[in-house]
Amino acid sequence: MRWHYSVTRFAVGGALRAVTGADVKGLEHVPRSGGLIVASNHISFWDPPLIGSLLPRELHYLAKDELFSNPVFGWILRRYNAIPIRRGMVDLTGMARAIETLRRGEALLVFPEGSRMRDEELHPARPGLGNMAYNADVPVLPCFVSGSNRPWLWLTHRRRARIRVGPARRWQELVDPGDDMAPGRPLYQRISDAVMAEIGRLKQESTVSRGAA
Repeated sequence: MRWHYSVTRFAVGGALRAVTGADVKGLEHVPRSGGLIVASNHISFWDPPLIGSLLPRELHYLAKDELFSNPVFGWILRRYNAIPIRRGMVDLTGMARAIETLRRGEALLVFPEGSRMRDEELHPARPGLGNMAYNADVPVLPCFVSGSNRPWLWLTHRRRARIRVGPARRWQELVDPGDDMAPGRPLYQRISDAVMAEIGRLKQESTVSRGAA
């Protein structure tokens, strides 16, 4: 982990833990090296800094390309591993950069649903995650985040941010081996759907444990 990322992660992580009361479980599942897709649901712009500062890996991120138009902000984004990607279309250049990042042995945070879901529900995944998992051939680490979209409740201690992390699995373990394994959108979609199912299981476990607490 590069020193400036490590220092920022320590400072931001400490501040967010203090403010959010973040409850994180499953960090033992995080591979400490090698290419890795960290796949999470997405309900708030706080999700990337929360996950990035609390997981024990230096992460890379996908960010919409218009955020890089500001020279200063764009420099900061690149300094902290953001990869520009165009939304609303198939961005082959952005996808190629993401896959190359994974092949270099880096960890990449991906939101399979494609954008923030303000209703806090899980929505269908897009095939991009499956494309990356197949072509980079790296494990996928599922994460479920809750409470990150209610910052005003953190300060009154009425709600805390929670992150649940599941075991990392390769795409071959996620799909039915009896199905067609030919590369292409149908396979990529099945991989993405399987990852969302893993996130759904983490959500269910989190809900049950919170209700029992």
